[in-house]
Amino acid sequence: MFGLDVYSLEVLLPSVVGVLAIASVMTWGCVRVCHLVKQDPHR
Repeated sequence: MFGLDVYSLEVLLPSVVGVLAIASVMTWGCVRVCHLVKQDPHR
């Protein structure tokens, strides 16, 4: 039904890699912000 030829992979693969990279950076940022919010303020 969904045939993947070389052209489709050349177009699809960079898009999928980009989406995964953006999602991983957003997840890392959320974890970092949550960690910083839970810390006691430095005095």
